[in-house]
Amino acid sequence: MTATQDKIDLARYVYIPGVSEVDDVDLDIEPHYNAATGLRVTEADVAAEADAVEARYRGLVPGGKSLSGGGSHSPVLRFVASVDTCDEVARRAKSEKMSVSRWLRRTVEEKLAA
Repeated sequence: MTATQDKIDLARYVYIPGVSEVDDVDLDIEPHYNAATGLRVTEADVAAEADAVEARYRGLVPGGKSLSGGGSHSPVLRFVASVDTCDEVARRAKSEKMSVSRWLRRTVEEKLAA
């Protein structure tokens, strides 16, 4: 590389799942590498991630109705649970055809009303 050439920005070739956008790139010609695994990213990897993101957000409407009323943002509750608990919550929510958030909200509200 001569002094007049630009240096290669190595960060441009690192792919972070869920963060990086790979538009109009032929991954067979211009390789990118998964920052987490170090493995080369394939077109199949990008397609699988796009499918997963689409499935995660299917049917969800951004900026939904405020649960608190008055157009204000609803507060968020967060907690930590075991993998088994998370899996069971997801299974129950899916069996009732609702999101995990909606299922947990309903369950907590029912418990508080009891």
